[in-house]
Amino acid sequence: MTVVSARALAAIALAGTIGATPAPPPMAKPTPVSEFVVTGGPAPKVSASYPADGAEVPAGVLVLKIVFDQPMTPGGWSYGRSGTVDFPGCLAKPRLLADQRTFVLLCTVAPHKTYALEINAVKDFASASGRPAAPTVLRFSTGDTDSRYLHDALQQAGLTDADDPIMGWRDTGGGVSASSLPPTAQP
Repeated sequence: MTVVSARALAAIALAGTIGATPAPPPMAKPTPVSEFVVTGGPAPKVSASYPADGAEVPAGVLVLKIVFDQPMTPGGWSYGRSGTVDFPGCLAKPRLLADQRTFVLLCTVAPHKTYALEINAVKDFASASGRPAAPTVLRFSTGDTDSRYLHDALQQAGLTDADDPIMGWRDTGGGVSASSLPPTAQP
């Protein structure tokens, strides 16, 4: 029979706890956060548009509005023909508005036509973190009502005169005017 003293039992217990892992601290309560973008997160996608997919709009002046679900880069964009349907006559370059999510493009459309635009087929629309937007197709048709004024076209798209789709000479394309002066004329 082996007799173990109390002192020996204490030493054995102490030796067992030296290599033991301490218990983790209790978990803190999660902190709620508002909107944020995770680099490498989900690809941006179209969250709204004017015209809405499948809608009928007035013929004439049209402000095409594409709204993404996250901030975008101003220099990258891609609109193209989809299939064999008509493509509206548009300015060459859209403008990214100050919210950094909404692109607007001034176009004209003929009465009684069906249009389809492929948005980001070339993958140039990209988020501020560099992720290319998911490609999508926007289809709409026109009626016989004729919209002739830019102000009316802006209102139809849910925009104001401040959201003018035509860039001025001081506009960097990001919806905010640059502070540079126009180039001086050379003799």
